[in-house]
Amino acid sequence: MENQTWNYDYSQTLWMKMYLAEPDFLNGCSKVYITFAQALDIIRKMDNLTQGIEKIVYLVGWQGLGHDDCYPEMEIVNEALKRPEDKTARESLWRLFEEAKKYHTVVSFHGNLADAYTQTPCFPLLVRENAVVKNAKGEATPIEVFNGRDGYKISYKGYFESGLFQKNWDRFCEVTPVREAGTVHLDNFCIAQSLNPYTSVEEEDAARNKMLDYIQSCGIDVTTEYTYRELEWRAESTEHPIRKFYATAVDDLPTGRWQDAPLRTLGRIPASWWTSNMTLDDCMRIPPSLYSGHLTDPKLLQAFYGAMHGEDIWMKKVPLPECWTDEFLYQFCTLQLPYFYLNRLQREHAEADGDGVTVSFSGGVVSCGRDGRITKDGRTIKDGDDVLLPLNEKNDVFIAYSKNGKTGDWAIPDAAFVNANVFEITPDGNVPCGSATIKNGSVQLAVKPGQALVLLPRRS
Repeated sequence: MENQTWNYDYSQTLWMKMYLAEPDFLNGCSKVYITFAQALDIIRKMDNLTQGIEKIVYLVGWQGLGHDDCYPEMEIVNEALKRPEDKTARESLWRLFEEAKKYHTVVSFHGNLADAYTQTPCFPLLVRENAVVKNAKGEATPIEVFNGRDGYKISYKGYFESGLFQKNWDRFCEVTPVREAGTVHLDNFCIAQSLNPYTSVEEEDAARNKMLDYIQSCGIDVTTEYTYRELEWRAESTEHPIRKFYATAVDDLPTGRWQDAPLRTLGRIPASWWTSNMTLDDCMRIPPSLYSGHLTDPKLLQAFYGAMHGEDIWMKKVPLPECWTDEFLYQFCTLQLPYFYLNRLQREHAEADGDGVTVSFSGGVVSCGRDGRITKDGRTIKDGDDVLLPLNEKNDVFIAYSKNGKTGDWAIPDAAFVNANVFEITPDGNVPCGSATIKNGSVQLAVKPGQALVLLPRRS
């Protein structure tokens, strides 16, 4: 599967989740944080801040009454999110999908195929077909609690072999434009083994792969929450509630390290929200075009950088503060921009010490995680929160950013142009603020605290 191709290059695409709503089951309603109309306005501003690059936004809480409702079925659009002028929420959803295209953004969906609830219409069928995890007596058993409701775990083996997965997935594709989006985010796609009938981690993994292959046959990429490196009885996790469930039947749970398990979905899942369970060697041998995301190991993140999340900037803020754009711009320039840049280079050598990781890339580029510095041929192009890097491979769009402000000489050795028009980046578009000339791989710039400038070729 390592020759897999995707609909998107996730190592060069800004992809993130947007948290819209969550259930209030006590009052039988949805607690809304961002409506479909508000989501479009955020997308518009985000497009201006990112200079029109390709983006994917996965909507969280678009279904049922919000996040963690309805699973594993995903066919009811949250009516609380619709525009007043539309007849249905589904109409508003499809409109958002179409309108977002104007802002170089693909709208898709956050879903879950690992959890189930008794309130879900297909739940009796899941139990009958052994598609939910059962205890040693063969009884469906809740494992976790979400939004005050018992959460059951799906047995992928039973879910796929029964045909229920295919039926539910096809209905999801009919209701939403997920086929047109060509990508979907499936959270928490971890393996849960059943006790009776017993399913092994290998059987569950094989069934999950069949589910992923079926989704791919629909023309849809799958991104997900974690890096799946699982062992029998999930022995590497000492805190997860499912371990307590296993302990009801297994007297001595085996111990093991995640490093001893294979990267089970490599080649089927191109990107993860939390790119966890990754070693330095993994980062060096697996190209980001095959697998990328936000590294959870701080030392690795500081050297390789990673995908910004975005969701945390807007999440659960009512009303949405105007100042979200400042934090977004900071994360985009200091985390996502260097990630894009380094992902375009070959990873050649890495050295770890007690304080961090230093990685050498092709083109004379070195990233030193200890001090947040990136150099090219010995010249500093990122120094902590002072950044001047190309946005694209053509090196004809450069973004300068400084958290605390910086005036003077900036190294710009990669520029494909000499004379530049300079604009301030704002959520409502670029504002002209002068011109600059590049001499000997340097440019003079005055960047205010928290300001981002974009340098574009000046046409004669």
